[in-house]
Amino acid sequence: MCLGGGVAGEAIAGGLRDSGLTLAVVERELVGGECPYWGCVPSKTLLRSGETLSEADRARLLAASRVEWTVDFPRVSKRVLWMARNLDDSRPAAAMEATGARLFRGEGRLTDLRTVAVGREQLIARRAVVIANGSTAVIPPIPGLDTVEFWTNRQAAIPREMPASLAILGGGAIGIELGQAFARLGSKVTVIEAGPRFLGLEEPEAGAALRPHLEADGITLMIGDPCIAVEKRSAEPSRQRPAVVVHMAGVLGRPRR
Repeated sequence: MCLGGGVAGEAIAGGLRDSGLTLAVVERELVGGECPYWGCVPSKTLLRSGETLSEADRARLLAASRVEWTVDFPRVSKRVLWMARNLDDSRPAAAMEATGARLFRGEGRLTDLRTVAVGREQLIARRAVVIANGSTAVIPPIPGLDTVEFWTNRQAAIPREMPASLAILGGGAIGIELGQAFARLGSKVTVIEAGPRFLGLEEPEAGAALRPHLEADGITLMIGDPCIAVEKRSAEPSRQRPAVVVHMAGVLGRPRR
């Protein structure tokens, strides 16, 4: 039995094909996992759209006397969603079941070492239970954050609209990647990293080499200054009075917002 129908569940189903063993796969969302729907596939598609516009700008220096373009974000959004299979897992689900595995839709709960409850069903594993349930975004306990309609990586990777401005809490690989994509499409992006440097899990040279390129894309990097509160200011965003205000600790000086 496998809890989770992501890449691990798919690999197990393929590996056990024609082995004589039976396999039950429990999936509460979409077969295929995070990557094809809310992760690397849509995010790289979003990046490619921004990269295309950046290259069009470079053509003015390298090859063209005039280049004109206007961002068509509905087109960008439509293509990103298409690359994310329109959030339809019917084909990967059919491919999994073609291996002989049986797919159970719903949230699985391990009740003992070999029993998993899915709704009203009780599934009992004769050999083993594999836990491959993936991960979800961690929501930091920042005062006021629960009063605004924030995005996680999921909403940012398959956006339905382009924000005029975007504050990204966290300067890890995902935050930097999505921040660059939106900045190149025209959003005013600020990356807020509480730690001493962004891309903290990488070698320090990686962030140092990348920083001038991010700033050239118009991204503001606020490093070592944590967000301490989020405030909702108005029902509708406007240039004069933004809908959401992010308050900083001001460890680099006086408190900021």
